[in-house]
Amino acid sequence: MKKSVLLLCLMFVFPVRVRAWEACGTDGQGNTANCEYEIKNGTLTIRGTGDEGNIGYWWSSAEGNYKAPWGKQQFKNVVIEDSIKDLGSYGFVGVSSVNPIQIPTSIDKITYASFQQVTTPEVIIPSTVTHIEGVAFFDANIQRLNIPDSVTSMDRAFRASPFTDIVIPDSVEIIPDKAFSQIKNLQSITVGENTILGSIFQKSGNDEFTTDISQLKIYCTGDTSKCDEHLANAGYPELKSIAARTEKINGRTYVYDLNGHRVAVSGQKIIKRIYTVEEAEKISKKNGNTFKLRYK
Repeated sequence: MKKSVLLLCLMFVFPVRVRAWEACGTDGQGNTANCEYEIKNGTLTIRGTGDEGNIGYWWSSAEGNYKAPWGKQQFKNVVIEDSIKDLGSYGFVGVSSVNPIQIPTSIDKITYASFQQVTTPEVIIPSTVTHIEGVAFFDANIQRLNIPDSVTSMDRAFRASPFTDIVIPDSVEIIPDKAFSQIKNLQSITVGENTILGSIFQKSGNDEFTTDISQLKIYCTGDTSKCDEHLANAGYPELKSIAARTEKINGRTYVYDLNGHRVAVSGQKIIKRIYTVEEAEKISKKNGNTFKLRYK
């Protein structure tokens, strides 16, 4: 009996603390975000509440800062549950995730500035996404990104992005003005013959510099004369396209010239990486029973 009383007293003095889910709260525009989040064992998990799970709009113009409750924190994982239907804007500014961030299949649009300044090895876009809004990956530190064939329209999603190679699927109907402005290390863009181009390298008013296109390669996955016509109409007659083909391997799109040489990888940042055996077999020259791996 004495032991039971002592144990009960200890429970009141030292209660077991279990962190419950917390409401996302009022966003930067004064609206209630329809979501709740949990931070546990280095993992940020966000799930929707109500009929329309919405992460919220987390830039406060009145205060001049970003207000996401999990903002600018470091995690091992970021999990966005299927109950989220809308990614909102500025929700992941400054967030760092050791592992890739998987966008759930409940999402059909990547919203404005949703992954601005995020740090992660990869943002995995599902085939449910059809539209990518402006500056979605602005100034992000992402090592790789693949755009699925489901995407039919995109705004200035890659303005000031970190990528050296950007592969636009043939499904995209038009690439608007300023889509590729202020990209420091851009080396190649791959497009299809039916994708209409705007003034894609036009400088925005607040850009610090203009994307250098003097050494840029444009790979065309169809009729190069049509790609050249689109480039000329967009104001870039000096850029001539190079015939190429694409192949998908393990969720990434690889670009090859007509001689079979790999010339680009979708959403690639300048890094060294270890290839899987399947990738190595397809993209490297065989040398007996080994593969000579090329790094870029």
